[in-house]
Amino acid sequence: MSQSVQLLVDALLVIGFGVQHSGLATLRVKRAVKAKTGIEPLAWRSVESLANVVYILAAAALWQSTDTVVWELSGAAMVIMYALAVASWLWYWQLHLFEYDCGLAFGSTTLVSEAAKAGRPKITNWKVGSRRWIRFPVHTAFFGMFFLLPTMTADLLVLAVVANVYNVIGSILYDKRLIATAGEPYMRYLHVTGLIFPPVYRAPKGAGDLPMPAPAHWRRPSMHLPGLVVGLGLGVLYHLLIGPTAVTPMDMLKAGGAGLLGAVVTGLLLGAVLKPRAADWAQQQTDLSTTVALNAATGVVTWATIGWVQTGQAPSFAAFLPLWFIVQYLGHVFAFLAGRRKWTAALAGEGSAEAAAPAAAPEKPRIGVTARTNTAGGVS
Repeated sequence: MSQSVQLLVDALLVIGFGVQHSGLATLRVKRAVKAKTGIEPLAWRSVESLANVVYILAAAALWQSTDTVVWELSGAAMVIMYALAVASWLWYWQLHLFEYDCGLAFGSTTLVSEAAKAGRPKITNWKVGSRRWIRFPVHTAFFGMFFLLPTMTADLLVLAVVANVYNVIGSILYDKRLIATAGEPYMRYLHVTGLIFPPVYRAPKGAGDLPMPAPAHWRRPSMHLPGLVVGLGLGVLYHLLIGPTAVTPMDMLKAGGAGLLGAVVTGLLLGAVLKPRAADWAQQQTDLSTTVALNAATGVVTWATIGWVQTGQAPSFAAFLPLWFIVQYLGHVFAFLAGRRKWTAALAGEGSAEAAAPAAAPEKPRIGVTARTNTAGGVS
């Protein structure tokens, strides 16, 4: 197979990801799914993410690597590029852990809420960090994650270019869906923020003056320490099961299996150890999903660091997603199942409190406070 054909195959694989990703996320599909199955749009996000995992693993198995080097840096330039690439990846994890509620963003809170008959959860768009200026900062991080490579081969350049073209297109489509579902509150947020890059000249203060709630998941950082500790062990488990890197199709299968095993083991462990630190169900699940997400991210970063130290190269990006998403999503579910009685204890109290309380006056709409609004990470 000639190199031009190889690069065409790679480009089509990336385009195929964009087609299935945006196709599953359309409002028409979500309405049809809800009408036929009763699955809520927030819960459907988990199906979307699972489809992404399967597609990326399949695409990685079919990927056509080339030996043609587009650029190869050395010396100080290489060190700087490595530092910027690492900073982009760390920002990616920071965004998910500190600027989003991962349980709501990826649908695990919706699933456990349905299992506990706790009602439909609501997405709240926190005014925190880069989200004061950028609507989709995870999409911003993608540029550095894909382009800032000290050694860039032809196939990786195709990946970087095509993926980020879709990154922009997908962000625009996502914006349109949020306008349609959230309406005027989201429009106010849209006017003072940038799609992918901050509106430095147009609105330098960003959303600083908009009435948006503060984050609710890191009010007591020490409660998430078990996620960090267990995540370090998870990274070692990945190293034992997968090895220092993941390149071949068999490696991708190992990554998928390791993610499933990691979700079960760490989810059950965290569910048994952790205790509710809040009186209401929603806050409890925000706390629980954040601890599990910290565990998932720490596991991937620890595994990648061990492999980098041993081989001098980071593992394939394609292996990161299943290890991150499967553990974050299913880990939350298994953590809930491991301590279902203690997590659902708050629901009885909430029900009686609501029955005794007088009807409250309607609340003025705030940015992002709607069950249909989702400004979570990743192109959707």
